[in-house]
Amino acid sequence: MADAMLRALFTNLIGGGGAVSGLSYDTLPDNDDITITSGAENVLGTYVEVESTVGTADAWQVGCQNSALAVAIDSKVLIATGAAAAENVIATIPHTRTDVSAVGTDTGQVVMWPMMIRCPAGTRISAAAKDGDSARAQNVVTIQCTGLAG
Repeated sequence: MADAMLRALFTNLIGGGGAVSGLSYDTLPDNDDITITSGAENVLGTYVEVESTVGTADAWQVGCQNSALAVAIDSKVLIATGAAAAENVIATIPHTRTDVSAVGTDTGQVVMWPMMIRCPAGTRISAAAKDGDSARAQNVVTIQCTGLAG
């Protein structure tokens, strides 16, 4: 059963020539990343809008890029949907920033999720962070995949 389901998934995603069929990838926000800032130690910061709407077609969250965290620290980025002050978390993404002296302050990490998270057309996306320090800023870009049926 599992083999048949996986085969069906790949058949729908991959075209006959081995190319991805009917998919496009985009990042949100469209023109730049956003800056999110954690709260006090281990306290979630304020949600910041990534995009007011994913558009007129369903999109699938498939990843997140974090950068510019200027200190060595572990953090979590929460990606959420829904109206301001009524966010619904759809993904919690761990991010580790280590060895500042060796890698500089502008390095980032791209996290690709093992599953796609559906964002219906018209959905607002926001992000917030928390970490083991106080008021640390980082830049976030989410990666979208569109064109999947279902």
